[in-house]
Amino acid sequence: MDRLPNSNRALDKLRIKTIFKETIEPEEILLDATKSSSLADQRIEVPIKQKTFRFFSGIIFGAFLILFAQAAYMQIKEGSDFKALAEKNKTRSLPIFASRGIIYDKNLKQLVFNVPSFNLVVSLPDLPREAAERQESIAKMAGIINLDEADILEQIAGINFKRGSTAVIVEGLEHEKLLELQTKISEFPGWRIEQNITRQYVEPEVFSHILGYMGKLTSEDVEENPDYLLTEKIGKNGLESFYEEILRGTPGQKLLEVDSLGRLKGEVAEEQPQDGQGLLLTIDGRLQEALYNNLKEVLSAKRLKKAAAVALDPQSGGILALASFPSFDNNLFAKSLSLENYSNLLNDPTQPLFNRAISGQYAPGSTVKPLIASAALQEKIVSALTKIFDSGELALANQYNSDIVYRFADWKAHGVVDLYSAIAQSCDVYFYTIGGGYGNITGLGVERLEKYFKLFGFGSLLGIDLPGENKGLVPSEQWKQETKKEDWYTGDTYHISIGQGDLLVTPLQLAVANAAILNGGKIIEPRLVDKIIDSDKNVIKTNESKIIQQGFIDEANLAIIKKAMRQTVTDGSALLLNNLPFATGAKTGTAQVAGQANPNAWATVFAPYDNPQMVIVVLVENAGEGSQIAIPVINETLKEYYNK
Repeated sequence: MDRLPNSNRALDKLRIKTIFKETIEPEEILLDATKSSSLADQRIEVPIKQKTFRFFSGIIFGAFLILFAQAAYMQIKEGSDFKALAEKNKTRSLPIFASRGIIYDKNLKQLVFNVPSFNLVVSLPDLPREAAERQESIAKMAGIINLDEADILEQIAGINFKRGSTAVIVEGLEHEKLLELQTKISEFPGWRIEQNITRQYVEPEVFSHILGYMGKLTSEDVEENPDYLLTEKIGKNGLESFYEEILRGTPGQKLLEVDSLGRLKGEVAEEQPQDGQGLLLTIDGRLQEALYNNLKEVLSAKRLKKAAAVALDPQSGGILALASFPSFDNNLFAKSLSLENYSNLLNDPTQPLFNRAISGQYAPGSTVKPLIASAALQEKIVSALTKIFDSGELALANQYNSDIVYRFADWKAHGVVDLYSAIAQSCDVYFYTIGGGYGNITGLGVERLEKYFKLFGFGSLLGIDLPGENKGLVPSEQWKQETKKEDWYTGDTYHISIGQGDLLVTPLQLAVANAAILNGGKIIEPRLVDKIIDSDKNVIKTNESKIIQQGFIDEANLAIIKKAMRQTVTDGSALLLNNLPFATGAKTGTAQVAGQANPNAWATVFAPYDNPQMVIVVLVENAGEGSQIAIPVINETLKEYYNK
């Protein structure tokens, strides 16, 4: 190889290298291009101030501190709650409803049965999350159960999320539909068939106002009963409502594991329910049926609709029978009652759901006369043999103008009567006199009448173990002034002395008051439940008789009243009862009602006379004479009951 000339070698040493270990940065070029000779002026980057750096560092540190504190709080303080929520997301609790307590009459006749019922239920958290899939699921289910999608969506929209997220879509599935759903339900996440219990009532219309019925939970029920399940039913009326806590029992539960799609994987645990306790009533089923059927027959024959009846044991206060007309079929509520049908019941002008026996308030008419007579004897206004002449009316001159005469008529002129015949013949003039005073007889006066009415239990709640009891009304001078802005007149006293005017009582109150004539003057709290029992009919608790008031009428005076009521049967307005094979005592009543074409018919009867086992009170609205309408009902009832 030829060697390069020496001159070329010298040039090689002067060549500029184009590859450097460090590249030239753009800012270096720019700095070189500046005219300033100050290096400080040549810098583009400005260092962050120390104060600003500390400020932002504090914010970042504070944020991390808050996050750390929140994480610690969630882990330590609420860790158990979040753990429970996590467990809940993978498990579902299905209710096992308790067997509701059974109700029996005094002779252990079963009045209600528990019947298995199957409902279609939807659980909102387990429905498909995607809106389209959820809509498809609802649409398919609507087709299977023959229900509009809108109806299902409406029921889902009504779910109370504070208490859960489950709704009953179809209640009481029919057998064929139940079998069809059981084969397909696994294809529908969020849907399930839930077994519940339905009440089946024996002779529903006969016992409906006693037993009541069950119904779905309302928002008020939910607030008052936070431990109830949303798909559970609750007592709405009658004994089912009053003894709800005793009859219900305690539901159990079955814990099931589910996957992320809400599909069941298996059972985790099970808690058994505790059955409810039963009720043994004071009601005598045979007497109840006889009284109900005879009253129904009279109403049908007279084309009447409204009536009430109560029979009770005067010694214990136990209700032996209780009926109200019109009645209703409480089995209608066993399944889902449509809003239309329920609205029809509520808006029926005859008010079939209204219990007239304990809630109806009526002028008692002449049935109150034995009570007024006992008060007059106690206050020594008259004796049993005090005689008063009855010309057919009582004439009272105006105290300010003698030309003005007020006339208070009797239903007929009775002539000379004593207390016995006054009660037996229902003599109004006699009771005008001993109630409001006339001639040389001062009378009880409004204050003492008010006192004794209240002692007999009028104007207050008696405490029967049924919801809806009314207390009636005992008028007074103060009441009239406050209510009507009017003064009290002697005529007002005369009117309440024969059970008219503003005096109002319930059939139950009249029965309890008349019982006091027979039991030595005791006002005893009426009751329907004698004993609380377990599922094997073992007695858990006995409801003892409770005396509300006693000792306000001497027994000697009560014996006179009892004898006078016997004379009502032998020689008075209740002659029909003489055909019974045993002696009875009675009092009839015919109460005028403003705006009503015919008066209300009343009768009260006790039997047998020597050892009274029952007091029966019957009221028939707008029926006429008590002796012609109410007495025949009681007569037939006693005849049937004692013949058996």
